[in-house]
Amino acid sequence: MKNIDISFITINYNSSSFTIKLIESIISQTKDLNFEIIVVDNASEKEDFSTLKNFTKNISNLKLIENNINSGFASGNMLGVNYVSGKYYFFINNDCLLLNNTAGILKNFLDNNDDVALVTAKVLDDKKNFSSSYKQFPHVLKQLFGNSIQRFFSKNKFPSNKIKLNKNSQVEVISGSCMFFRADIFCDIGGFDTIFFLYCEEEDISKKVWDIGKKVYFIPEAEVYHKSGGSTSQNILMEREFYISYYHLLNKHFNVFERVLLKIALFFKLFFRVFKKKNGLAIFLSMLKGFPKKESLRYKQKLIKKEENNVI
Repeated sequence: MKNIDISFITINYNSSSFTIKLIESIISQTKDLNFEIIVVDNASEKEDFSTLKNFTKNISNLKLIENNINSGFASGNMLGVNYVSGKYYFFINNDCLLLNNTAGILKNFLDNNDDVALVTAKVLDDKKNFSSSYKQFPHVLKQLFGNSIQRFFSKNKFPSNKIKLNKNSQVEVISGSCMFFRADIFCDIGGFDTIFFLYCEEEDISKKVWDIGKKVYFIPEAEVYHKSGGSTSQNILMEREFYISYYHLLNKHFNVFERVLLKIALFFKLFFRVFKKKNGLAIFLSMLKGFPKKESLRYKQKLIKKEENNVI
């Protein structure tokens, strides 16, 4: 059996048209590499799954995993990891397209930089502008006094997402839509925290990389198009889900004093949004309850009974 250089892992949820285009871009743009594609279907509707199944059935290096429940981003990707064998894992949103030999460029960088464990490409939007390639981890000083004050006092001068980098650069957090990992490091740090359902996984996983003394990099030569929102709709449930994940992130990575300060800052932010945003009051009331995990969309999902083998 040939060695696999790269394992692409993506999740489909009622958006097979996006997934098919992503697969086509992977096949057309990935040059001179042995790769496999793992698609985890997160309990899509029957028609959407059938469309995807019919398209993928003759692609020899692709596995379609049929999940019986929508387990979200982190758990869906961790399910896919069970079926991979590559030296590198490329987690990519299904509403993305590779615009050049993205995987080859990212692999080459990691091959030549042993101190780096996680990289991302330049993520572009519909107008070919920078989208969300990188950002900063939440910081107490930043939340209370702004980015400039935080950067002045910080030992690590990570760029904010407002700075348009044009060279290979260390960044603090990369986009969850495009994450290229050393497989051994990903496994050593335990992969994604499956308590996160849809949001904040990238902050958590990037922090875990830094915590073991490895680096995270942005590589602008590699390019990806991201059509944000391809398989989720933006509404009050999604907004609340973000804050449920954000609270989990704070509780996981900050001490008691820092958590209190960050939550106070969020309190005032959401309080003033009550008068400005359509969903402001509902989100504020949820915050007063502490954004309980029991309100997560994770617990709203239904198990779908399957009659056939779930690996295709």
